[in-house]
Amino acid sequence: MPVFRQPLSRRQTLTLATLAAGGVLMSPTMADDIVAIDQELTDLRASYELTPLAVTVPALKGLHERALFLGHRRGHPAHRSALNAVTSRVGALRADALYNAGEVSLARRISGHAASLGKLSGDPHTYANARRTQAAIEVYEGRPAFAMAYANQADERTPAGIACMASRARGAALAGVAADDVYRLADQALNAAYGLPGNVHGVPGDEDPRTCSPVEVAYSATLASAVAGDLFRADGFADLALPHLPAGFRSVVLAHLAVASVPVDLDRSIAEARKSLVISPTPFRSLSVPLANLVKALRPYRHSVPDVMVLAREIDEWHGAPATAQAAAPHPDADFV
Repeated sequence: MPVFRQPLSRRQTLTLATLAAGGVLMSPTMADDIVAIDQELTDLRASYELTPLAVTVPALKGLHERALFLGHRRGHPAHRSALNAVTSRVGALRADALYNAGEVSLARRISGHAASLGKLSGDPHTYANARRTQAAIEVYEGRPAFAMAYANQADERTPAGIACMASRARGAALAGVAADDVYRLADQALNAAYGLPGNVHGVPGDEDPRTCSPVEVAYSATLASAVAGDLFRADGFADLALPHLPAGFRSVVLAHLAVASVPVDLDRSIAEARKSLVISPTPFRSLSVPLANLVKALRPYRHSVPDVMVLAREIDEWHGAPATAQAAAPHPDADFV
């Protein structure tokens, strides 16, 4: 879910621009078209955490529209199931990108549509993947009941379902469940992730329905314990996760640790927040949310600790980065579903 995008190579930019413009030729049969869309999704997923949202969002929009258009064609029932699966997977990734671009309502609608198609496809991996996306959105938006409801519908025998176990831990923390119980849920998720065969571990942020990264689960466990106010255990999970996470994930971890540190170590809180801003200078929503919580938590100290007001200005300036205007703009197909 978290993303901080690095510049693309010229070849990658041209490829994704072609996808966004719908410039890829359609194959002569539905089966070929489904395979082509799935391959292009695989290519997009491989560079997802390193690709600017300004490129990812329109590229996924073009790919998603191609899959939806293909759904209007007649086809063999076996092809229909495969098409539902690939359209669900494209939709889930598109919803993730839209969420980080600030399009929360549209991300919710598209992820819900992806879940419906995932269920129709009969593929438990695809269905769990869509529920993982839905749960992640609601966790970041502070709606634990929705997050846990979506996560509970995922099959825990699938890698994406195990990732949903981590969302349940985060949802429990948001709901005010005791820190020990949050830790138990987070630890269960982490043990399940490490118990998967190595060939399905994947990497953080790959959004692959058939993988579950133990490092990403450790990331979620860190956030769950931090939200529960259990800084000691949050630090323990962070030690597992931070060395192996992409920049966007690291910045979100630091922001949550900053919030959890406010009651016990104000200097650490401010330092962690500043590191977070340096790592991810371009705004994205899954980092904006904990930073807003941090500003609120620091409010009682704004007159007694000068650095608090300085940090608040720095966060305001971070929010004023050019990408914010794009993230806040109404999406052109806001009535999609």
